Amino acid sequence: MARKISFDKEYILKNAKNFIEEKGIECLNARDLCKYIGCSTAPLFRNFSGMIEFKKELKKYLHDYYDEFIEKIVDKKDYLYTISYAYALFSYKESNIFKALFMSDLAGSRTIEEVLNSSWNIETIESIPKQYGMDKDQARELYRDVRFYTHGLSCQIATKSIIVTEQEIQNLIKNIIRKVSDE
Repeated sequence: MARKISFDKEYILKNAKNFIEEKGIECLNARDLCKYIGCSTAPLFRNFSGMIEFKKELKKYLHDYYDEFIEKIVDKKDYLYTISYAYALFSYKESNIFKALFMSDLAGSRTIEEVLNSSWNIETIESIPKQYGMDKDQARELYRDVRFYTHGLSCQIATKSIIVTEQEIQNLIKNIIRKVSDE
């Protein structure tokens, strides 16, 4: 007798990630996801109160995946460069997950100040003065400029509007940090 699959939250979220990797966030809806998983929509709505809760938990699941990827690359001795490179490399290696997290309605929106004051960015900003010999305000500006340059680069990589190698990504980010920190 075949083993019965348990369509619990973890199973649904894992398969939603796989669905996004293959088809993209723009194709995600309850019916197509459940068809992909091999179930009716009942398990989805038994585990999640609706699509809003599902997408909230999916965003967290995808962010946890992103965090695991980033943690393997980040070196706090060169925080600005390695976090920027890791972000761009994620867009290179996981373009559909990148687009879901950072280029879709799932991402939400924030002001520049909210980005700079996010707990996960403050640690990077605080590492800059020592490494680059600048004050806190200069560090915030450097982080801001490199962050948004890297995001633009990463969006082009994820959408395949530019074709680059990992070495070119490294060089582009090193060059922008050098240029902006020398200003």
